[in-house]
Amino acid sequence: MTRLFILLLTGMLAACGSAPAPRLPQALEQAQAADKDARRALRGGELLRAQNNFAKALVLQQSLDDAEGAATTLINLATVTHQLHDDEAALTWLDKILLEKAQIYPPESHLTAAFRKAVILTNLARLSEADSALQLSEKLCEKTCTLRFGIDALRARLLLLKGDAEGALALAQAVSKEGEAGKEEQANALRVVAAAEETLARYASALQHYQATLEMDKSLGLSARIGEDLNGMARVSTQLGRNQEAAIYARRAVLVNESHRQSVAATHE
Repeated sequence: MTRLFILLLTGMLAACGSAPAPRLPQALEQAQAADKDARRALRGGELLRAQNNFAKALVLQQSLDDAEGAATTLINLATVTHQLHDDEAALTWLDKILLEKAQIYPPESHLTAAFRKAVILTNLARLSEADSALQLSEKLCEKTCTLRFGIDALRARLLLLKGDAEGALALAQAVSKEGEAGKEEQANALRVVAAAEETLARYASALQHYQATLEMDKSLGLSARIGEDLNGMARVSTQLGRNQEAAIYARRAVLVNESHRQSVAATHE
């Protein structure tokens, strides 16, 4: 009993003698809290909440002269805004980095912003502008930069959209076989392979590659991409004279795309 009392007393004295952990300055604490909440909301699909909290974090980071943190938040804001289908606003967020004349943001943020801008412009079929943004990202990307495979996959997609199916096929095939590229970029490249083969009337091979891409996109849970894959399978199946299969793929694509639009709309509420 006495020994227990001494141990308890010793612990109490140690606790009394230890200084409390110093608190962060209020603005820094608020910035970190806003960023953390925004990331949590983004993971949970709460896009408007994520957007609002990233905007709060940005103001606080700028007030603290945290250029690196602000650059990351600007890119996150562009990502969320793009997911909310406001592409012009997303491009504006990215341009705050790319058009900043004083070069206050880190080089890696310029690379990421240029690449994200190229992706959005490609989706909007603004191919000349997309090519300029992609050229900038290629210029900023060194051989070891983490975006190099994504850049190559997007370059292949642009080649295809500009009518160079053979060039697109060769580049996309190379990326699809790169284990270091990661599953998502491999799927993006493989989708270009399938589309290029479709353009070149190699329908049987295109169908196989669309099927392989579909399995990868399913494992990644990418609804929009799944819809693209199914539509591609419907088109090439029709060209192969497999009309019943084509109708099934087309119907599955409709169901996927409708449900995807409903889930996106729910994030606006």
